[in-house]
Amino acid sequence: MAFLNGKVTCELAGLEPGAGAYGFLLDAKGHIRADATIRVFEDSIWLELPAGLGPRVVEHLSRYIVVDRVEIEPLPGLVPLTLVGPRLEAMLTSLSGLGALPDRPWQTRRTGVGTAGEMLVSADGRWGMPALTFWPSVADAEALIRHLLEAGQPFGAKLVGFQALDRARIEAGIPWFGQDFGESNLPQETGLEEAVSYTKGCYLGQEVVARLHYRGQVSRVLCGLTLDVAEVPETGTCLVLEGRQAGSLTSVTRSNRLGSVLGLAILQRRAAEVGTRLEVEGGGHAQVVTSPLKT
Repeated sequence: MAFLNGKVTCELAGLEPGAGAYGFLLDAKGHIRADATIRVFEDSIWLELPAGLGPRVVEHLSRYIVVDRVEIEPLPGLVPLTLVGPRLEAMLTSLSGLGALPDRPWQTRRTGVGTAGEMLVSADGRWGMPALTFWPSVADAEALIRHLLEAGQPFGAKLVGFQALDRARIEAGIPWFGQDFGESNLPQETGLEEAVSYTKGCYLGQEVVARLHYRGQVSRVLCGLTLDVAEVPETGTCLVLEGRQAGSLTSVTRSNRLGSVLGLAILQRRAAEVGTRLEVEGGGHAQVVTSPLKT
């Protein structure tokens, strides 16, 4: 625990087994190497990382293992299956044989799930609506999917693909590492203040993060946008304020649920105030909603 707590921006000290947190792994200059959901267990700690970053994070952490008795290895044999939606709680109450579920963000519990038996179930605190992730074995995943789809049919439950997932996370204002921010960004530029503790002990990159927090501010920040456009623009489209580029779209989607085109962008501080109206390259306008978007 102490080793990892010295490598992440969130506070892990004092977390009991079953608890968790969301934070960043930084380099020595305070730039983000990855974001991670961290879950604490009796004999191990899980890091849920952006897809494909496992080997790089292992390499990054391994550099700092000197005297600590730490082993870092992939988590084999489990499949994360996430349920998200406003009717999730109602659906779960209809399931028979379901044990106690997590009741606060980032918590994980081992619980019975009908005929699928016992498995870990974790809560996600970032979707802006109820969300749970089931962790069945590879062998049990298909049967669990069938069971949940059957039980969720009266509540509109269905399997969704990447496009639907992408739309839901933009609606919820969830930036993705590698899409909306990356290794060139500092934590404060993401607007994800819940990922950073300013009261914990020393961690890698803390000096830069603390200096920005207490003595200054970043020159750019992630913002949510509503767009008035004829066609949904592509990511990378420039956003202009007073004739000068102020940033570019990192994510964009048409939300039928909210009846508008929504986006995320890293904007220069001069353009990041809520209510600021920007020109969209190619036609149309965008308005800053919040940083990041909240619906």
